[in-house]
Amino acid sequence: MKINALLLVLVLWTSCTDAPKSYDEKENFPVDFTQWHTGNFYYQEYGLGTFLIHRTDSIQEEFVKANGMIVAFDISWKNDSVYTLQFAGITENPANKEVAKGVDSLIKQCTITDVRKNGYLERAISNLSGDTLYTPIRRHVQPTH
Repeated sequence: MKINALLLVLVLWTSCTDAPKSYDEKENFPVDFTQWHTGNFYYQEYGLGTFLIHRTDSIQEEFVKANGMIVAFDISWKNDSVYTLQFAGITENPANKEVAKGVDSLIKQCTITDVRKNGYLERAISNLSGDTLYTPIRRHVQPTH
């Protein structure tokens, strides 16, 4: 159970450490970074599945599809392309998954890099690790019926 909790914490502040080779058409510059400040996005974590993001001007919620957990973060924009996520709490936990000790102190600084038509590469550091991590974040588009 502790291993699952540790994996959840790692997933919440990390993702793939390799930049994607190609994930969408390159965006023409100058880039309007504010298009990424609010909306619905997602990322995929190898072996753990898909994480859906709902971002407003003050909160980011991440829905872990594999277990139904929703994790909330306070979001603070430092400039158009740099934001900080601070753990705010678990708002849903239907599978009663445990989280690792110390997750309540998580602060992650993210930079939007390599902007594409439908996504960007997030470069992130956190107070829980000295590593720089890269996660492809994509816009989540609802299918039209």
